[in-house]
Amino acid sequence: MTTHQQRGRAEDLSRPPVPVPGCPECTELAIRRDDARARCNRSAETDADVLLRRHLRAEHYFT
Repeated sequence: MTTHQQRGRAEDLSRPPVPVPGCPECTELAIRRDDARARCNRSAETDADVLLRRHLRAEHYFT
């Protein structure tokens, strides 16, 4: 399992990030990821996951 240590907590990078319910930006990024997955565009899917993880860290985990 691949993990990333972040401020005393390990993040499992082997699973896709989970959007926070009710957050418009999380929803937009999750839709982008799902669309990329439907088109079999793994690069765009990974990009959306990276953006969602960054958003989660910045707006939800440590605010």
